[in-house]
Amino acid sequence: MSLKLTIPGCIRSKKNSKRIFGNGKFKKVLPSKAYLEWEAMARDHAQRNDFKYVPIVSEFYHVCATIYYKGPEPDLSGCLESIGDCFEGYLWANDRQIKSWDGSRLIHDKDNPRVELEVEPIAQLVRSENIE
Repeated sequence: MSLKLTIPGCIRSKKNSKRIFGNGKFKKVLPSKAYLEWEAMARDHAQRNDFKYVPIVSEFYHVCATIYYKGPEPDLSGCLESIGDCFEGYLWANDRQIKSWDGSRLIHDKDNPRVELEVEPIAQLVRSENIE
């Protein structure tokens, strides 16, 4: 069973423009305000439009993300990190369950920026073994 999900708007990278808060020796690093706004919008959109409830199971997943951006080209690895963290607790319990991002790509689209996700559970993780 595959889940397809489209999130409108420009993705924001979690690792750019981090903010540091704290008093004295205790500091806390927070993601940028732009990322937090995108994350809230993405989760809200997913909940309202593409799925009502997807149970979080302890499986492994293959995720294919097609990221349509309108401005300067973002860093693909930063975008994938943002997607993985954004949907923790919604599509997967932990982004370590994502075992493959095969087919993910960036495409320039100044008129309709969005993120299209296809999520498939991996029924059985195939391990490479030495065959003699």
